Amino acid sequence: MEQDELDALLSEQVAYYRARAAEYDASAPWELEADSHARLVEALRYFGPRGRVLELACGTGVWTAELAAQCDDLTALDASPEMIELARERLLGRDVRFIGADIFGWRPDQRYDTIFFSAWLSHVPPQRFERFWKLVDACLADRGRVFVIDELPAGAAEEEIVADAVAPVVRRPLSSGERYRAVKVFYEPEALQSRLSALGWRFETHEVGWRFFYAVGARAG
Repeated sequence: MEQDELDALLSEQVAYYRARAAEYDASAPWELEADSHARLVEALRYFGPRGRVLELACGTGVWTAELAAQCDDLTALDASPEMIELARERLLGRDVRFIGADIFGWRPDQRYDTIFFSAWLSHVPPQRFERFWKLVDACLADRGRVFVIDELPAGAAEEEIVADAVAPVVRRPLSSGERYRAVKVFYEPEALQSRLSALGWRFETHEVGWRFFYAVGARAG
């Protein structure tokens, strides 16, 4: 029963981002926190995505464009065809391989030197956390690195929290008045580091402003 509820919730999450695609850029938190966005861009540039790069949940391509400017081989994946179409338009003329697929059912056809995802980890339900990181492991080259951006718990103040759901859930409205549920897990950076350490990863986290953090890591050892 719980699995059915979780699958239905994740399907609704995909439907939400498909429906939101056209208005995503205007309503994304990056537009509201321009200074923090600039600091995150600076951190990513310092990190230096290199070699083969994989972006999970690329959305409209805000970060895809930044990655494409720094690497020669980029694959970007998203479950929403509408998001991918907008990303293609943003990256017109850039050599980016786009893949339309549900992350939870997708398997890589190669390994990558860098894996990047922004505002995605918080959409992974706790029940799928370990499974998701097994996928990251399967995608990552032997000496590969991972760069993660997401929201701090303070971001919960901007959300409508849904109680008694199968996972941490928020309800989000669109300009049309439609409302969708989505998974939203707000991590304390140190708690996230500890949880990843237990799975065999070593990460360093850095807070950016009141809303965001980024984490840089690799397999332990």
